[in-house]
Amino acid sequence: MYILLLLFWIILNGKITLEILLIGAVFAAAIFWFMCKFLDYSPKYEMFVAKNFFWIITYFVVLVIEMFKSAIAVYKRVYSKKIEIQPQMVFFDVDIKSEFLRFVLANSITLTPGTITVDVDDNHFCVHALDYTLAEGIEDSVFIRMLKIMEGNCNG
Repeated sequence: MYILLLLFWIILNGKITLEILLIGAVFAAAIFWFMCKFLDYSPKYEMFVAKNFFWIITYFVVLVIEMFKSAIAVYKRVYSKKIEIQPQMVFFDVDIKSEFLRFVLANSITLTPGTITVDVDDNHFCVHALDYTLAEGIEDSVFIRMLKIMEGNCNG
């Protein structure tokens, strides 16, 4: 973030001189310190993003694909007269220690059509599914596997 702040300073000035670089370095350091002190920003977050950049991009792509697949499945169930919808509540535990990654998982489930995260209590999830077929294998979904890899990258 410090480097981004410094680059932003240089871009706003439109040229690079020693004075602009030194003043920019001081201002970027001051803003970075302010962010860490008062806005709960942590350099650990930057390390997480740096270590998992490939996985974050991959996760986003997988999320979009899963959203489309689920949207098609929901469309078929809602507009078909032959398929009877059978809602279901699913309870499962995940062994993801990071509160942030559990937050990402809960929101990924909710963003996927046909499912909504009802409750998260530590590692225990409660999910409502429009149909039982949409909830099959949710406790070992691609989201959970990818988030475990990201968490492992930061711990190992």
